[in-house]
Amino acid sequence: MKVSQKPPFRTCCMIAFGGNDMHLDKESATPLYLQMYLRIRDDIEQGTYPCGAKLPSIRSMAENLQCSRNTVEAAYTHLVKEGFVASRPGSGYVVQDVGMLEVGTQRTEEALIGTTADGARYDFTYGNLEAGTFPALLWRTIADEVLMGAASSACNTYTDPLGEKDLRAEIAWRLATQRDVNCTPDEVVIQSGTQSSVQNLLCLFDHERDVVAMEEPGYDGVRTTFERSGFRVVPCRVVPGLANSDGRKLFFEDLEQHRPRLVYVTPSSQFPTCAVMPAVMRERLIAWADETDAYILEDDYCRDFRYRERPIPPLQSFDRNNRVIYMGTFSKSLSPALRMNYLVLPPNLMKRWREAFSEAYPTVPWLSQEVLARFMASDHWERHVRRMQVRNRRKFETLISALDRYLGGRVEVLENGTGLHLLVAVNDGRDEDELIRAAAERDVAVYGTKKYWMDPAKSRRGCILIGFSAIAEKDIEPGIKELARAWFD
Repeated sequence: MKVSQKPPFRTCCMIAFGGNDMHLDKESATPLYLQMYLRIRDDIEQGTYPCGAKLPSIRSMAENLQCSRNTVEAAYTHLVKEGFVASRPGSGYVVQDVGMLEVGTQRTEEALIGTTADGARYDFTYGNLEAGTFPALLWRTIADEVLMGAASSACNTYTDPLGEKDLRAEIAWRLATQRDVNCTPDEVVIQSGTQSSVQNLLCLFDHERDVVAMEEPGYDGVRTTFERSGFRVVPCRVVPGLANSDGRKLFFEDLEQHRPRLVYVTPSSQFPTCAVMPAVMRERLIAWADETDAYILEDDYCRDFRYRERPIPPLQSFDRNNRVIYMGTFSKSLSPALRMNYLVLPPNLMKRWREAFSEAYPTVPWLSQEVLARFMASDHWERHVRRMQVRNRRKFETLISALDRYLGGRVEVLENGTGLHLLVAVNDGRDEDELIRAAAERDVAVYGTKKYWMDPAKSRRGCILIGFSAIAEKDIEPGIKELARAWFD
């Protein structure tokens, strides 16, 4: 199932640096200078090499790794350009403060793409990623290799509408081995984002007869897609803090009342409440779908980011009767701009999908798929995801600590140690518009939640979304401090 990742033998050179061994794989498709750059950069980000540490001289590094001085110089030059090290006359190459690096990187990105919509100094938006997190240099290198290699002949053809085989194989292997999802590459379909996936999926259902249900509150982008496709959408209540039998009762009461054919859920980190669907509820939902001839669309959009407990296996892993459609994305761990996600379809729906889209063209460009497939087939993917997990765990802990320090006792924080945002409820009668305006006056951007309810009148008053996917860690505490002043001074 899994594409071959490495030949059985490699020729490697190694050097001890800062107490760790550095390996250069001379048979790898990744250039030696890039291997060296990535290793040193990762170790600096993870704190293995503190600010002020000196890199070995170009000459000694080249001699020990048995490579050319030009190779070492190229790696060091990239580190200097990106601010990880500085070249100082008489001192060589010295590691810089990573915190200072984040400031410089963010400002550089703002100069290229502009500031946030409202120009807030502290923007607690959700969905975008922090500037500098995308592995641009590595992505460009792999893209060059693809375009200059034999695979470039695909530029001249329409490729598989289901997606590139290598990418589907990589996804299926990781889902099977890391998420307990039962699937093969032939059951994976590459798509261009959540809303596009849902819109295409709805072609397999009848909008005049089939009812669609989704969590209330829930992701408004999916609800809009259902409605635009002509389906009647009904709510299934999700009450924060009621993961017990009372909360489950409300959810299943709504299911029984409306008898939908398709149910959209986000069980690993319910959006936007962050609630985690317990195993007993997952099993009951699977049983209900089997009994009523319904399907479940499981959006596992944020599974990579859990900060306390190991995740409960996906709904799909409980499914024995082909009732769950599994959906995953690369927007949270890699880049929302790539517009790439995937569906894992049960065999009966896969057959109907092939019939419905037999004349379709690929929805995601071939080059993006091919580069991602090679990225995933290398060690770089696992290292990138781990780096994102560490970064977001630090941000989450910093945010929780700052909320407790500056707003503790005056607000209610709704979170379950998952995802890239949390909710803050201000229970003094103010609505979200008042709170958002007050925050903006102190140069802080926070976001409302009324739009996630089908009936905004039923939304929780004064409930604010605070994200941490895009903001730099160093800005979280001062941003929350300003927010506390905006709301309560």
